[in-house]
Amino acid sequence: MAARPLPAALAFCATLALPCLATAGPAQDYDAAIRQARAGDYQPALILLRHRLQETPADRRALGDFILISGWAGDGASAIRAYEQAGSPDDLRAQALNTVARSYRDARRWPQAIALYEQGERRFPGQPSFAYGHIMTLADAGRTAEAIRRGQQGISSQPARADDHLALGYAYQRAGQPYAALEQASRAYDLAPRTPYVTRTYVQALQQAQLPQEALRVAREHPGLVTPAQERALQADAAAQLTRAASTASRGESARFALADQALARYDRLIPAWQALGPAAKADVQRIQADSLQALHARRRMGEVVARYESMRAEGAPVPSYVLGDVAEAYLALRRPDKAAPLFRQALASTDDGDVSARLADRTGLFYALTESGRASAANTELDPVVDQLPIWTYDKGNPERRPNPEKLDASLTRALGELYEGRTIEAQAALDSMVEEAPGNTSLRLARAQVSRARELPRQAERDLKVAETQAPRSIEVEAAQADTALALQEWRQAELLHDDVVARAAGEPAVRRLARAWQVHNMAEWRVTANRGGSTGSPLVGSRDWSIDTVLYSPPIDGNWRAFAGTGQSEGSFEEGNGHYGWARAGVEWRSRDVTAQAEVSGNRFGFGTRTGAALSAAVDLDDHWQIAAGAELLSRDTPLRALNQDIVSNSVNVSVRWRADERSEWTLAVRPSFFSDGNNRLEAVLSGRQRLHATPTVQVDALLDLSASRNSADTAPYFNPEADLTVLPALRVTQVLYQRYETQWEQQFLVGAGAYAQQHHGTGAIVTVGYGQRYRYNDVLDIGFMATGSSRPYDGQREREFNVMVDMTYRF
Repeated sequence: MAARPLPAALAFCATLALPCLATAGPAQDYDAAIRQARAGDYQPALILLRHRLQETPADRRALGDFILISGWAGDGASAIRAYEQAGSPDDLRAQALNTVARSYRDARRWPQAIALYEQGERRFPGQPSFAYGHIMTLADAGRTAEAIRRGQQGISSQPARADDHLALGYAYQRAGQPYAALEQASRAYDLAPRTPYVTRTYVQALQQAQLPQEALRVAREHPGLVTPAQERALQADAAAQLTRAASTASRGESARFALADQALARYDRLIPAWQALGPAAKADVQRIQADSLQALHARRRMGEVVARYESMRAEGAPVPSYVLGDVAEAYLALRRPDKAAPLFRQALASTDDGDVSARLADRTGLFYALTESGRASAANTELDPVVDQLPIWTYDKGNPERRPNPEKLDASLTRALGELYEGRTIEAQAALDSMVEEAPGNTSLRLARAQVSRARELPRQAERDLKVAETQAPRSIEVEAAQADTALALQEWRQAELLHDDVVARAAGEPAVRRLARAWQVHNMAEWRVTANRGGSTGSPLVGSRDWSIDTVLYSPPIDGNWRAFAGTGQSEGSFEEGNGHYGWARAGVEWRSRDVTAQAEVSGNRFGFGTRTGAALSAAVDLDDHWQIAAGAELLSRDTPLRALNQDIVSNSVNVSVRWRADERSEWTLAVRPSFFSDGNNRLEAVLSGRQRLHATPTVQVDALLDLSASRNSADTAPYFNPEADLTVLPALRVTQVLYQRYETQWEQQFLVGAGAYAQQHHGTGAIVTVGYGQRYRYNDVLDIGFMATGSSRPYDGQREREFNVMVDMTYRF
């Protein structure tokens, strides 16, 4: 086993032995060998003394000199062996006895070392080196309380002796009390500031007490005190201390960034300077390269974290485990969860089980990496045992008072969000409601519940939580970013802009800020909407046998916050018994969007075979709260006029009123009433109740029950278009939506639709309606949403069963 280095406090003891060697013997060869040993050439003396001990084993003078010179040569094993072969005599000179004791200590043979130090204290009470060795060996053996007690007794009797303070400081250091050790080293330094080993011990104590900057200052005040390698270690420690401070969440954001910038400036200066030193500084360069990853992470420069990490890997440089969590988080922030997950696992494998906070951070990172890879169930499965194992309460050593365990709270919070990511929004809401009730002042809980509320399409509820969170953490990046997202959902454009500008200026690299910046960028784009329809039937009196239509409208980017201009055109055609119908239109108008109100006004030009007719439309919707919305509108020359009526130069004007109730993302019902007034004197009243109720939800499958309940009445008995005197449609349906691919804002899904109901028409009885459908939808990067739905149905018109097939395509594109 490697020998323990000689403590600085005892270095002077070895020199005390030199005078005695001059009297080792009268022979000139003996004297010459001793002189050589004193000059650093130990072997001649050791050979001579070993031979002499073989000839005269009882020669105490030769035994003492052999033990002493073996100690100088760093060969404690030979010193111990000679001592034991001589029968472990109890009459060694002080210097030889000290050397044997120290050799036993270096060999970690604590009882033998302690026994010899105690013998030295009894036999040589005037030599304090035995007391120092005794104290330090007790500390090495784990008997730190006894070592500290003896050290304190020594200081009580000799408070002005620096070495007594060093011995006590060593005991404190071994007891895990670096600040108490520093206090003793500081007192020793005050007593002997010009003694190199005292100063060196003081520097080491500063370093071990996490004060590397001060240690570096003291070392530089004493040139030559430390080696170049030791000075590099101090410089690296000083930079690492800045990095740790920059990573401390309790500090203000600007302070953390300033500290990170200071650390990075040091690394940028030290790395090339140390690389120029060649192999001698290779390990130091690799250390600060790794530490610089943490500083870049603290500065939220995630792209550079990944780039530097990959550069180190390409060069074959070792990457220590303590930075893997930061690198994994950088990959996750850059939306590369496939790279982040294995790094989080490596970090967990190398993190001590006792470091609960670090392990929970890595567990949480792994949870999000799996979730964002589309493996929400696996993420929750991995997190469940962590939540179960963490205790609710913790106790500080020596304090009987319990306190809430913050790690338990963080893990439970993450697990509650796991319910959201698995589609169990009700369970997520209930869990967070309970947690907020128990800890209403916790900002993280408020943020999480606001996230769930937004996912459940309850933005005002989210806004209330975020307002409370703002009072608790008024400059939190996470709170402001969440408020901006909520403001966008509420059409509070000015508030969203102010919040966006602030957080982007302060922390553009934060994942939440980057998502917000993207959402704001998309909001400020132009928007193009297209809807196309192609149908076929066996002769529907409503739409004809071969109908198609297309409508396209282009919205401008927002103007002065609330306004958007738009213009569009469209066309439809259908084949009827009396001939083909053609309808084309062009329109333009403005849209107003503000909190709670969306309104639109337009004028149009319409051509359907009788010249160009001017139309107009006005509509408005008002959100009363997260659940209720009322809307109303009016159309002059309505585009919903049946094409068959237009083909006969019959137009209609209409008004509409609707009320919508939405419980949350799972349930929504709308009642709409629409009177229409045809130019042929017919007045039509339509009422529609439509609803949706979620029956099942997972991350990849959603099942919704749909209901379409509609009725109409017409005042005219006959008309050249489908005009039932009264009718009623009842059509419940089931829709299954399956996600085929999901990667952040890019999603590909398919839908299956099946419905069966009844249609009742006055004077024509009641018949069954059956409909089936299949569709797909693709959403890309928040700017493209395109989909199609193909449906086939069988239903009666005027008592005659007709079969219809329809394909609808719609697209929204922002640019």
